[in-house]
Amino acid sequence: MSRAKIWTVLMLACAAPVFIATPGCEVPTDMPPGNGNDPVYNNTTDRTNNNASFLGADACGACHPGIAAEHSIHAHAFQLNRVEGGPPEFPEEADRAGVPNPPDGVDWSQVSYVIDGYTKSAQFIDLDGFVYVTGTNGLETQWNLEFPPNGTEAGFVEYESGRTTPKPYDYESFVRHTTGPQPFDADNPMFQENRPGFAGTWEEAGVQCEACHGPGSKHVPNPPARNAFVDTSAKFCGECHSQPFDSDGSAIEAVDGFIKPYAQYPELLASGAHAALSCLTCHDPHKSVTYDRENALRKTCQDCHPTQDMARHQGLTFVRGDYVEQLSCESCHMSFAARSGSQGAVDTVGSVARVGDTRTHIFRINPSNTDFTAMFNEDMTEVAKDANGRAAVTLDFVCLRCHNGVGNAFELTVTSASAVTATMHPDGP
Repeated sequence: MSRAKIWTVLMLACAAPVFIATPGCEVPTDMPPGNGNDPVYNNTTDRTNNNASFLGADACGACHPGIAAEHSIHAHAFQLNRVEGGPPEFPEEADRAGVPNPPDGVDWSQVSYVIDGYTKSAQFIDLDGFVYVTGTNGLETQWNLEFPPNGTEAGFVEYESGRTTPKPYDYESFVRHTTGPQPFDADNPMFQENRPGFAGTWEEAGVQCEACHGPGSKHVPNPPARNAFVDTSAKFCGECHSQPFDSDGSAIEAVDGFIKPYAQYPELLASGAHAALSCLTCHDPHKSVTYDRENALRKTCQDCHPTQDMARHQGLTFVRGDYVEQLSCESCHMSFAARSGSQGAVDTVGSVARVGDTRTHIFRINPSNTDFTAMFNEDMTEVAKDANGRAAVTLDFVCLRCHNGVGNAFELTVTSASAVTATMHPDGP
């Protein structure tokens, strides 16, 4: 079916309700139930949707406006942003997002795309499809967004200062940032937009609807068939949320004493009984945890752990300068042990505390009198696990994030924190 014919079908399917066979055009935000309260998913295996064609997120949004509105502020939608003479535009709800200018000495006319710039940091791609790196030009080429939890202020920092060759934005880089990515190979000997750094191709920038649900051309003519691909397993999310891409989740990779980004799936697998959960148990996949947190989280910790209290932290608030955090279970059990773009500086978090910019999904805490070096293997490239495959976060990531002598919390050392945590949850998690 040609794209013109697809759009004709789409327009007819979403027109006035004289087309009795197209009730799927008024789709609620939550998927409609089947028997009982279980959603109907008729295709959980064929992600090509019977070799359908890609239509683009705008086509999906024509019949799914509610979900489209939710996704429009999700970080998935802004993993890769085309530059057209000026900085990329982001939704007004994203109060921290934005990249005011490219690196020093670079004009917007020399930038083809910006990677992210929406939640943590941004990198810039030149007109040939290569990422600007510090090592080849001496510039600070990564823009860090303001991140109050670790005290990071917005500004440029070095990015890959040790690299001496151009950094292509090839399949290994864009596979997590685009919809319909294809590697450069004998079947697809193509460079996206004929830019030599873009070895491989994609259908749409950003992680849009069809990145998870597959191409939509055969869903449009018959929405009630509900034949678009849906996989609700944690393993499916883990294809992107693992290091390296599409790994088996057996390793939680690390660098410089922090967990690498995109590690949520292997973290979950190493979190004891939580390994049995789906990501969708806690997350609404269409809603932004960063900019719509209240609606994006389907469950709180105490929904499953009703007998656990806040372990001496009930009702407390942590304040550091303008940053205010009402303490919750996540404050300790989902500490900022991963780093995507920035980490807390000594003058903000002290000399011992370790505060990245991404919450870990390793919920278990190691109460021992030991620092981060015990959390990783000998060469510090992976998180260490016990005989049961479980990982735990050390106290310098947890207690010392607040109790470091810089904020309003009283100061602890790893040793004194260890003594305190031994009695924190006497009945266990």
